[in-house]
Amino acid sequence: MRKLTAALCAAAMAVSMAVTALAAPSITTIAPETLTEVTTSVAIPEGKTVVVQAPVPASYKSKEAAEVVTKLNDDTTTITTAEILSVLKVDTTKEIKTESGTVIDPTVYEPITKFAELAITDGATAEYSVDGKVVSVKATVTVEALKDLTTEDLKNIVLMQIDPETGEVYFIEISEDDFDPATGKITATFPCMGPFTVMEKAA
Repeated sequence: MRKLTAALCAAAMAVSMAVTALAAPSITTIAPETLTEVTTSVAIPEGKTVVVQAPVPASYKSKEAAEVVTKLNDDTTTITTAEILSVLKVDTTKEIKTESGTVIDPTVYEPITKFAELAITDGATAEYSVDGKVVSVKATVTVEALKDLTTEDLKNIVLMQIDPETGEVYFIEISEDDFDPATGKITATFPCMGPFTVMEKAA
């Protein structure tokens, strides 16, 4: 499968994000955007909006989440998937499932983008929950690197998201019904606010 080293940008009715990828894993720019017409599990307080933006690890309660996001997004450091999972205390000796219930081995995947994050903001600070409640978001994003991907190739792609408050890790599959190969649009439900990256199964 070809390496996904083209631009990754997210912009749709539910969510907008623009990033540029030069080499896996590499994103040189992330344009903050306010999300509109999103579906959230918890009402967002008045005066605040859901955005996709460059991560703010200093705002994370989970030191482990902050560490892996900082290292992956730092061009001067290198961190492997195995190291990411170790820092996050993911027990790879146990069965690991995606949010759809599929058993996967995350150690055979590699991040092909740096982290971006979903956050709730009033324009000054980033928050990741509402009154202590986890906020999930259903969003449609356009990933240009996924354009013209075959159904078989799509099976090798997952999103990895980290809860910035607990450090819990989620793996999100992209189904054929939620994917438009002509545009690269995908629709996914993110279990929480916080950082996420696109991962590809190594050849």
